[in-house]
Amino acid sequence: MTIAFELVVRVADGAVRSFELDAIDASAARASAAREGWQVITCKARERADARARPARPSARQRIDVATFSHELASLLGAGLSVIEALRTLAANEPGLARRAALLAVVASVSEGQPLSAALQQTPGRFPALLIATISASEQTGDLPSALLRYAAHQQEIKALRSKVSGAAVYPALLLVVGTLVVLFLLGVVVPKFALLIESTRREMPWSTQVLMAWGRLIADHAALAGMVALAGLGALFWAGRQVLRNGGRMRWVEALPLIGRALRQFSHAQLYRTTGMLVKGGIAVPRALQLSANLLGEADSQRLARAVTLIHEGRGLSRALQEAQLADPVATSMLAVAERTGELGEMLERIAAFHESRLQRSVELASRLFEPLLMIIIGVVIGGIVVMMYLPIFDLASSLQ
Repeated sequence: MTIAFELVVRVADGAVRSFELDAIDASAARASAAREGWQVITCKARERADARARPARPSARQRIDVATFSHELASLLGAGLSVIEALRTLAANEPGLARRAALLAVVASVSEGQPLSAALQQTPGRFPALLIATISASEQTGDLPSALLRYAAHQQEIKALRSKVSGAAVYPALLLVVGTLVVLFLLGVVVPKFALLIESTRREMPWSTQVLMAWGRLIADHAALAGMVALAGLGALFWAGRQVLRNGGRMRWVEALPLIGRALRQFSHAQLYRTTGMLVKGGIAVPRALQLSANLLGEADSQRLARAVTLIHEGRGLSRALQEAQLADPVATSMLAVAERTGELGEMLERIAAFHESRLQRSVELASRLFEPLLMIIIGVVIGGIVVMMYLPIFDLASSLQ
């Protein structure tokens, strides 16, 4: 995601000028100005004048599935249809009114003589910057169908990886929900009724049983509140998990988690390498490809990536720049060094992404094998503890009768 920066620079003839520049951060904005031979005096982010008037992002139902759109458009172009004819066909086949209107707006812009990339850019929030950049590069090489197919394959691979990560969390989530419901049922229904039976014996109960009975009465007296608190807690947990999966863990607090943060950072690095490889194979320069992939990373890694881009502009190689920015491990550094000698950078970046993805899958499998039994043990201990504390008075009564 780019930010608008207001720069005050001194140009070659010594004059001082100010202008606005879009960049991922202040370092990238300064680097862009330095490439023009300007001396940056000040650089500060500011809100665009039209930011408040910008239309709201489309809802989930209004968004276009860009992977399907890219694949279908490539198929129609490969069949011999022109860009306008292919877009009209996709619009006619689109059942959603909002999505159909967006495609027809693109058709109108292309009919007026605008390139497809510029037409897609005029529909904010519907087509990602990666797709627009891929199409823009293909318009210069004349290989639009192949570029669209590469983008569609890239999106399918990213979705498959996300599905594997999210699928590993389904069973623990079900265990957590069922365990919470069972504990609430025991405390709110079984324990209060059992307390009436135990108290009728007029025997002194162990302190653990007394605490359990007190909690049971509290939950039974405020059953609605306890239910809402439990639902709110589960809802907050699921919302946090959904945000993590949707954003790829690009939050600072997620990155700080001991095991989850490392796995999500590995996931974002795999996305970075695969996306950059796809863009490089499409003809986009490495620095620009890295900048377009910056929104796949967390805050800390985005700053590291901006530093790597600056190092590349200063003449460093990609392998050395990413290594100094702490975005490449020894395996990636070695593979990138080989790619710089052979010239097969796009292919090598995708191989590095596949290496990271395979390692991430092993980490997810190991974590699920450890976490699921641990969660079952915790739930079993809680439920078993409640049952044992309920039956302690009965054990004492049976011992006294003997």
